[in-house]
Amino acid sequence: RDLPFPDGTFRMVVLDPPHLRHVGENAYMAKKYGALDPEMWQEDLRLMFRECFRVLKPYGVLIFKWNEVQIPLSKILKLCDEKPLFGNKQPKQTGTHWIVFMKAGTEEQ
Repeated sequence: RDLPFPDGTFRMVVLDPPHLRHVGENAYMAKKYGALDPEMWQEDLRLMFRECFRVLKPYGVLIFKWNEVQIPLSKILKLCDEKPLFGNKQPKQTGTHWIVFMKAGTEEQ
């Protein structure tokens, strides 16, 4: 949420946040992949997106991975101020999406 890099540092950022908000803290999935805060998950994800775009250079690419096991992708995309360029869905059994965004820029950049 507060990356230690100046604005416009990277050409590409990959964001693969925790996907679970209902998981016990001692559960294998929580220990291996982390968990979203049950109360603050929407604000946390909103801030993650903003921070990723902050550190991207103009026309930089954000690659975002999301699994719909508990929260539909449609809810997640509403938390991002930018619109995706495209994405794909892996086999329907996994519910995993890879979404690509590009930070806006100007012709001079």
